[in-house]
Amino acid sequence: MLRKLLTILALASVIAVAPHLAIADEDIERGRALAERLCATCHMNPGQGEKAGPSGIPGFKAVANRPAQTAEGIEAWLRSVPPMMPNHHLTHEEIRVLAAFIMSLRDEP
Repeated sequence: MLRKLLTILALASVIAVAPHLAIADEDIERGRALAERLCATCHMNPGQGEKAGPSGIPGFKAVANRPAQTAEGIEAWLRSVPPMMPNHHLTHEEIRVLAAFIMSLRDEP
């Protein structure tokens, strides 16, 4: 009985998560396109290395690899419109896909 219940719960969790996994690649690509259009001057370089722009501004890979970094943390940072960054008046959706793109660059542990 317990085994059957655990199997059902496992299947339900896979079914619940599957639609989000399908969207993830699309979100990453949308975030990449937005980053290339709005953020590349300061945050992107061909190798996505640690330092990307003027005065040692971190590249996206460096941001993604900060200890304990999360997509939610990136979203909160972008919503605060840091004073050193231009205000692009990003929507919540644009912020979400930018964070998805940045976190996709994180090195596997």
